[in-house]
Amino acid sequence: MPRRRSLVACAIATVVGLALLELSGTVVEAIGAVLVGLVLAYAIGVIVARLGPQSQPEREHEELARQEFERTGRWPGE
Repeated sequence: MPRRRSLVACAIATVVGLALLELSGTVVEAIGAVLVGLVLAYAIGVIVARLGPQSQPEREHEELARQEFERTGRWPGE
């Protein structure tokens, strides 16, 4: 449920930000740009947070393979 709430909040912030960008006025346009920018920054953060842990097992496997190579002189699986 919290994921859905954050998705809805991001969607609302994006719509409001885009609407403010369409209105005239320097301050209003700046607020709209900030809202859209914050949503983009949040989305990038979520993507990085989800992809980061996925690569950890691959790194551990690579480290074990390097240790095996240093110990035996052969790369595992050859």
